[in-house]
Amino acid sequence: MSELSVHAVFEDTIKSMLQATAGQLGSDFLFSIAQTLCDNLGLEGAFIGRWRRHNYHKVELVAATKKIKIGKNYLFNFADSICEKILFEGNAYFDQSEKLLFKHDPLLAHNKVNSCAGTALLDSNKNTIGFLVVIVNNPISDISSLMSILEIFSFRIAAELERQAINQNLDNELKINQAQLDSVPALMFMLNRKGKLLRWNQYFSSRFGYNYHDLENGNLLMAVDEADRTRIVLEIEQIFAQGSGSVYLNCITKSGDLVPMLATLDTSFYNGEPVMVGVALDMTEQQVVERNLLRSQGRLARKNSQLSLINELAEELHSSHDTRHMARQVVNLLNDTYINTSFVFVLVDMANEYLEVAAASGISRTLLEKRKTLPFDTPGSLSGLALTTRQLEVLPALLDDERIDQQLRDDLSEEGIVSGAVLPFIYQGEALGSLIIGHKYDVKISPDEIEFYQTIRSNISLALANARQFRLMENLATFDTLTGLPNRNALNRDSREALQQYHQAGCYLGLILIDLDRFKEINDTLDHQIGDKLLRLIGPRITARTNDCDCKVYRLGGDEFGVLVTNKESDTSINHIAEIIFSAITEPFAVDSFNLEINASIGISVTEAIQSSAKEMLRRAELAMYQAKNEGGGIARYSSEMDADTNQRFVIMAEMAEAIRNNELVLHYQPKLDIQSRTIIGCEALVRWEHKTYGLLPPSKFIPFVELTQLIHPLTYWVIKTALKQISEWKAQGIETKVAINLSTRNLNDDHLMIQIDKLMQEFSVSAADIEFEVTETALMSNLERALKQLGEFNARGIRCSLDDYGTGYSSLSYLKKLPLDMLKIDRSFISKMLLDSEDRIIAQSTINLAHNLEMQVIAEGVEDALTLEKLAEQGCDLAQGFYISQPLNGEAFAEFYRQYQPDQC
Repeated sequence: MSELSVHAVFEDTIKSMLQATAGQLGSDFLFSIAQTLCDNLGLEGAFIGRWRRHNYHKVELVAATKKIKIGKNYLFNFADSICEKILFEGNAYFDQSEKLLFKHDPLLAHNKVNSCAGTALLDSNKNTIGFLVVIVNNPISDISSLMSILEIFSFRIAAELERQAINQNLDNELKINQAQLDSVPALMFMLNRKGKLLRWNQYFSSRFGYNYHDLENGNLLMAVDEADRTRIVLEIEQIFAQGSGSVYLNCITKSGDLVPMLATLDTSFYNGEPVMVGVALDMTEQQVVERNLLRSQGRLARKNSQLSLINELAEELHSSHDTRHMARQVVNLLNDTYINTSFVFVLVDMANEYLEVAAASGISRTLLEKRKTLPFDTPGSLSGLALTTRQLEVLPALLDDERIDQQLRDDLSEEGIVSGAVLPFIYQGEALGSLIIGHKYDVKISPDEIEFYQTIRSNISLALANARQFRLMENLATFDTLTGLPNRNALNRDSREALQQYHQAGCYLGLILIDLDRFKEINDTLDHQIGDKLLRLIGPRITARTNDCDCKVYRLGGDEFGVLVTNKESDTSINHIAEIIFSAITEPFAVDSFNLEINASIGISVTEAIQSSAKEMLRRAELAMYQAKNEGGGIARYSSEMDADTNQRFVIMAEMAEAIRNNELVLHYQPKLDIQSRTIIGCEALVRWEHKTYGLLPPSKFIPFVELTQLIHPLTYWVIKTALKQISEWKAQGIETKVAINLSTRNLNDDHLMIQIDKLMQEFSVSAADIEFEVTETALMSNLERALKQLGEFNARGIRCSLDDYGTGYSSLSYLKKLPLDMLKIDRSFISKMLLDSEDRIIAQSTINLAHNLEMQVIAEGVEDALTLEKLAEQGCDLAQGFYISQPLNGEAFAEFYRQYQPDQC
């Protein structure tokens, strides 16, 4: 500043500056102040800086005269600068001599400054917010006046900076507020009573597509569907009157899309006029949610209904093992649930050969009868399709599906069925059946429905598998696997049920037990497969011959069968049925290339239902059957005397061992006659039991039972020992005769038998020529290999062997010629009636010829009269044995008979 007095120009300067800045605000105001200061006070330059406490070390240059070489808004660090001194001391001045103190000041560095003065700018709260600095090239004479002027204008400058800060804050708040409004995912707006939009958020543009120009000159109704506008005007007027409310808007986008909105409105005042502020939410998603909720509720209802149905199905399925009952229950339950829908439940038979309809609804009887039973592999069937693919088959266009037989499609079309599904029932790879569902309308099966189908499919498959397994187990328990006939368990069950059923009716029931005689010989001789085939023929033949629905055949095991006869008015009817059965069994059976003849032992137990039990019926029938067997076959009916015989048999078996030890047995000898010379050449040793209670018992009373036990070995040893002792005694009396001894199956399998025989022969000085052994066909064929070995040992020692009861078994001729046999013994069944039966005569003649061709002798047993003996002589028979010649005699009587018997007396 010049040497002019500051006081002189002070007042003019103030006036000039006030005039220059009148009406100005902002940057213009600040620049005018700076420039006016320079012009009126002759300053080199002036600048104004803003300081914000949040940016503590920085100051911003907001206004400067043209000569200041740092531009507007320049931001610099005030450390070690004149600005720092001003900010913290309030006022500052320095001259050239102090310039080095602020060598880092950018203002001083960029401008040629000799001296400088400045003052701090304070806001209304006396907080420093900036500074005012002037630059002087000439020395200042009146620093005090200069500082006063600067302080006066600092107040105005500070007020302007404070105003700018306030405006900036307001601007920022408005921007933040608008940003917040724009970020809200809803339509926010302000409108006047006429519906003109005064303010709005960005949602109008982003959701509805309207630009700023559209909205600035627009009305809310432009975004409302035309059909809704009248209603909206009325409702808005009502809300203006009430102060608040809500309104449903069918808004429309600029492109024409309808958007449902729900607006909440409140009245207020803006710029002195009543306005309405609103927030409108897009209801599109909510409507979708509501629709989905409704669908979910419907789906849940269906699920609950399906779950209830599944539970009912599960309860029904597991309450029975009857697959047909299951099928009916499933169809009935589904039929009660669905309308215009047909159901067909198909079962696969146990052999997986046939498909059979077990239950159905909504299908005509004509179509059901046409396709009631089909082969499993029938092409084009609905069940076959699903069981082949082994998956649920959904058929939306059933009538156009070329996988299905055309005729079947035509039939279904006539039934009105156009779509459907097939549920295959498969468990662990095994096909069990299917459920065919036919709809009489086009239907799109939903995933939920498919899930339901899969669930019931799984449940039904498991239930059918369990039922099939139960049936298999029941069959194993109650049916014979070889013949397919009911077994002993089934007989016990059926007998109990029959007795209960006919308890009050007073009907007769009968149990017929059948034991096949000589069946074991067929098995051993011809092959077990032949025997099995024969067993399979027994049941069907009995059923066919009796032809009575009240007769049921059972296989009780081995070669034993039973027939339960029910609902008969008399016991003679049951006897007649037994005779029919016996006749049927004794007729030849054609098995492969064989015509097999067997005999049977049949026992009958007849009772009135009110008088007996199943266990008692079976016991009595068994007693009768054993009676028939002991008598050589035929039919025996139970009588109370058989109980006594049974008790006797038990007593006998219990006392046999003691009888052998106590020597209670005796041997009798039945003579054998040489038919040509009419001399006695030998005898057969027959054991008798002198029982202390029952008297003299014949062998038929105990031998059949002893043969089943190990007691046969000590009994046979006793017989051989006694016979050899008798031979020794006869030899001493001059009687030379052969004694034939019978051997059983167990004897032929005894490894010690030959050792015992050798010892006894040595003990009694008996030679091999004095004895012979008789064995039956059954004994030989039970273990042919072992029998051959035993006969070979007999033959090696010179002991003769004969085949007993020839003609009653099934010994093969190929085996017969290989056996080391010396004699064939024709069974009494062929001899006793040979004079009356030509077939028996032929058999006898054939046997004699066969034996002679094989270099064997023949003996006929059961000769009861002279004519039979003469006929045998004509046929060339060698020996004869029977009551006509002599009954069995004790040792002493036989010796006397032997001495007295003369050929001409026969």
